[in-house]
Amino acid sequence: AAVFGVLGVLALFGLAHEAQRLAPGRLSPALPWLAAGSLATMRWHLHFSRMGIEPILVPLLWAAANWLLLRGWRTGSGWAYAGCGLALALGMYAYQGAWTLPFVVAATALHLLWAARLQDRSQIGGRLARLGVAAGVALIGVAPLAWTFAQQPDLLLLRPAQLAIVGQTDSPADSSLGAALWATAKMFGPLGAPGDLDPRRNLPGAPALNLWQAIPFYLGLALALWRMARPIFALPLVGLAGLLLPGVFSEYAPHFHRVLGAAGPAALLCGLGLDTIWQGGRRAGLRLAGPPLAAGLLVIGAASAAQTYFVRWAALPDLFYAFDAGLWELGRWTAALPANQPLYVTPRGPDHPTLAFAWRSRPAPVGFDGRYLFPHTTGTNGTPEHYAVVEHEDFRTPLLLPAVLPAASTVYTLTDFTGQPYAQVYTRPAGSTPDRPPQTPVAATLGDGIKLMGYDVLPQPPRAGEILYLQLHWIVVAPPAQDWTVFTHVLAPNGDEAGAVVAGHDSRPGQGSLPTVRWQPGWRILDEYQIPLPDDLPPGEYALAVGLYLADGARLPAEGPGVMLGTVTVEAQE
Repeated sequence: AAVFGVLGVLALFGLAHEAQRLAPGRLSPALPWLAAGSLATMRWHLHFSRMGIEPILVPLLWAAANWLLLRGWRTGSGWAYAGCGLALALGMYAYQGAWTLPFVVAATALHLLWAARLQDRSQIGGRLARLGVAAGVALIGVAPLAWTFAQQPDLLLLRPAQLAIVGQTDSPADSSLGAALWATAKMFGPLGAPGDLDPRRNLPGAPALNLWQAIPFYLGLALALWRMARPIFALPLVGLAGLLLPGVFSEYAPHFHRVLGAAGPAALLCGLGLDTIWQGGRRAGLRLAGPPLAAGLLVIGAASAAQTYFVRWAALPDLFYAFDAGLWELGRWTAALPANQPLYVTPRGPDHPTLAFAWRSRPAPVGFDGRYLFPHTTGTNGTPEHYAVVEHEDFRTPLLLPAVLPAASTVYTLTDFTGQPYAQVYTRPAGSTPDRPPQTPVAATLGDGIKLMGYDVLPQPPRAGEILYLQLHWIVVAPPAQDWTVFTHVLAPNGDEAGAVVAGHDSRPGQGSLPTVRWQPGWRILDEYQIPLPDDLPPGEYALAVGLYLADGARLPAEGPGVMLGTVTVEAQE
């Protein structure tokens, strides 16, 4: 990311240099330095140059494509036009926020042609041919991607469909198209304009530019609007609008990484504003006033951006959670545990990217959501077993674990940046036995290696309109071959409705966090189901039944309403 960020600065320097050479009477040789300096010191661009995420490619490709277009236009170089086409093709592979690049650059090319038509019509044919080279290279480069989309059109629409707010009838008022447009328009600040609220992408609420950068930005914006009939001045306006468009038509505007490509044209507008100041002093006869003022704004803006980013943003306690600092430290610590000792992790699993990277050198642990389920070795364990609990997210396991594994002890505690507990690792020593048997024993063999040991019911007694908590104690005697779903039913016990299901809850074990195909022989699994009881459920005794089923209709047990657990007395609603 840092390499691409630096290359983006260099590409913007090249673009500004070509712009100055095409308009030497209106732009000074200082423009490339001022524009590149603005991008290099812009907190918005600096952050993503360090974060490591693909949108950092977009300002680079925008600047490179326009730089090569202008260079080809000035020199007639076919290689420059071909390079422009290649940059446009690469943009289609880089990030979907760059999909507007071909239209943005095409608009600039059309503007250049229109201006050239007014000056020298004899060159139009040659310029069209060279623009055709750029278009041809771009089409050849994007052909494999286009073929993929033609074969799988859902891939083309998947991400835009996830992000688009247009046509969503259930969107809140503040996420409408108008609100997104207004939020994007004012994201550059500085007068109370809120920026991105996500601490991963920004100092929450801070605009993209500080005051000292916003002054030349708006000055450059005004200058570009005033002279937009000239292609060189329209170029950053078209780029800014086109690269902000993906953020306008998607949720959470302004979304700073989604519209990061606009950092390039924004920096060029800053450069235009600073260049106006740079030349203003000279034109007013104050030869020493303009350059120091422009340079001073650039330096002060850079210092303000650095203070905001490296001091204020870096000290945010939210970054501990926003960048998975806790998960990384927990993953690193548990990765050092002996590979032959079982490791259980809740509520995050080994498929989480941060944890998976930390555990790449050890066998994947058992992931489960302890808010709904708790697995452990039944009987005496032969080796130590470790439970890593992200207590910031899972409040239930720390309460349940001491009762089930009384011999377990805390061996590692991780706190966040404010000193609050984030995670703990508990170790069950070898040779210890679990506790907390089921309140109501049941001996039932369902099949596929699964038995039922008993169950617990809370509260006692349950009331109509409340939640009945049913905790099942499964025993695994052999590896299950199927991914079973558990059903839990409350049945009417008598009368005309006898056997009818009056309440229930179906789910894969642990809300899907530990499916049966991952169960291991020798486990006991405490699996909880929350069954809402209807408000109008008459008081009385009701039967409880549980069982397993597959999507194709197969059931365990194969016949009847399931394993009958017994009855529960439901009281009337208070």
